[in-house]
Amino acid sequence: MTFTWASRGSRWAAAAAVALALWASAAPTLVYPVYAAQWHLTTAVTTTVFAAYPVALIATLLLLGGISETVGNRGAILGGLAFLGLGALTFLLAPNLALLLVGRALMGVGVGLSLGPATSVIASSRPDDGRDRTGATTTAASAVGLITALLVGGATVQFSGNPLHAGYGVLLAGVVVAVAAAWLLPRRLRTARRWRPRPLAVPRDRRPFLAGAFGVSAAYALGAIFLGIGAQFARDTVRSDDAFVNGVVLALSAAAIGVTALLAGRLGPSLALRLGAVAALVAQGLMLVAGATHSMPVLILYSVVGGAGYSLLFSGGITLVTRSAPAEHRAATTSSAYLVAYLVQAGVALTVGRLATGQGLQLALVVGSAVVAALALAAVLTVRARAAETPAVDTPAVDSPRTHTAPHTLMKASS
Repeated sequence: MTFTWASRGSRWAAAAAVALALWASAAPTLVYPVYAAQWHLTTAVTTTVFAAYPVALIATLLLLGGISETVGNRGAILGGLAFLGLGALTFLLAPNLALLLVGRALMGVGVGLSLGPATSVIASSRPDDGRDRTGATTTAASAVGLITALLVGGATVQFSGNPLHAGYGVLLAGVVVAVAAAWLLPRRLRTARRWRPRPLAVPRDRRPFLAGAFGVSAAYALGAIFLGIGAQFARDTVRSDDAFVNGVVLALSAAAIGVTALLAGRLGPSLALRLGAVAALVAQGLMLVAGATHSMPVLILYSVVGGAGYSLLFSGGITLVTRSAPAEHRAATTSSAYLVAYLVQAGVALTVGRLATGQGLQLALVVGSAVVAALALAAVLTVRARAAETPAVDTPAVDSPRTHTAPHTLMKASS
């Protein structure tokens, strides 16, 4: 594929959509403690607000995960950004808990519509050197979105006169910019004339897909802990009551995600998964130490190491997923992997929130860390088994009949 200026522009526009998706997912992170204090909410309630996002996203993927094959990637991305804008507007105006849940659900629909097609556009816009940078580009865009969310959230909570709402006005402006960029995407890659609900795509050769899905799920489980209770943990357990400082500390994790993504693009996905698993385990240990010692330096170290682990797990995982699918079904296949990952994220967020409320943050973190470890180990073992069968698993794939087989089955919520 010739890497023309048009394909470069498509890559940047799709990366902007990915960044907005992660910005939206993390936008309330620094505001959760404020909601808890002003509206007298427990950690279980604030993590339920967080979980409303992946639950709505899962429903969207199940019902509309393949809609890009009818309306094209551009149409799906624009529709998703429209829902993200509605979600941001709802948060901007929300006077109570009910509208917070509505806003998070709207954001989940938006990400469910746009994230798979945006990742597919990035995968299709491969540079002239043929190197597959899908994972690195998608992860770096995710990092930009997270950094923006955490810095904007911390600054508006600490310095604005309206900490519950001000950050969402900035997010809404970001959505407008992303819509303008996505509007310029080419109208193409429409493979079905009429839309109807149908199964999401899973390739015949399931093992690389499963390894990638486990890797992305491990990253998202790590993210559920980080985004769901990170600010509350920094304030209540590490005892830092400056929201902007806490935002900067959490943003260090997102910066580590971006920097590591640049390095991860040079690694094969199986090596990235192995290194990511080690980093994620070390990070969760550091978070437990930070809570036990009330140490801000240890929390900072956790943010950096955890960001690196997230980046390696996600980058290696999403690269395996996009390689496993033929081009015409890549968006639907990627949406299937995201479905699994967001199921995990919702479950981890709800479990950690309930444990934190009833048993304390430390026990909640132990349980959450065990889930991260299990998923990371599953990714490593699956990709190792695949490598034993096919040693060339890390060789960049090309879109050809020899490389891919048609997807044919449904990835159910119980997978």
